[in-house]
Amino acid sequence: MATALENELMEQMKVCMKSGDKVGLAAVRMVRTKVMEKRTAKNAAEITDEVVVDVIRNYVKVLQGSIDELKAGGASDEEENIAQMILEIKYLDRFLPKLLGEAETAAIVNEILTREGITDPKMFGKATGLIMKDHKGKVDPGLVSKLIKAKLG
Repeated sequence: MATALENELMEQMKVCMKSGDKVGLAAVRMVRTKVMEKRTAKNAAEITDEVVVDVIRNYVKVLQGSIDELKAGGASDEEENIAQMILEIKYLDRFLPKLLGEAETAAIVNEILTREGITDPKMFGKATGLIMKDHKGKVDPGLVSKLIKAKLG
């Protein structure tokens, strides 16, 4: 049975087909394919909206990684494949929960470090784990890492 987010993706796919939006159609098809792979995998877990969001987030991360690699090799944003990936990321962003900003994330980091009495840089992993356990999908892991490193030295 499809989740609410899967149904929304299906509706968006129909809209993209009718309007001729090739970027949106490609992005939604890829996400739906990845969700189906998860659904049909051996020992597959139940598909929830959270799983679908994780699939979208992972696909966006793959696209961004590809863009970064191509740019490191000298490619520019104007190249067709990079432009396509950038547009797909922008299209899929609407399905991702909005992450907290730097100030809100810093407040969470400060609160956890203070509450747990973490002051040693060797406790970086514990601090990261505590924050991500309670705030996964709400904070940017890279930003959390940067803020913890800045706090612990």
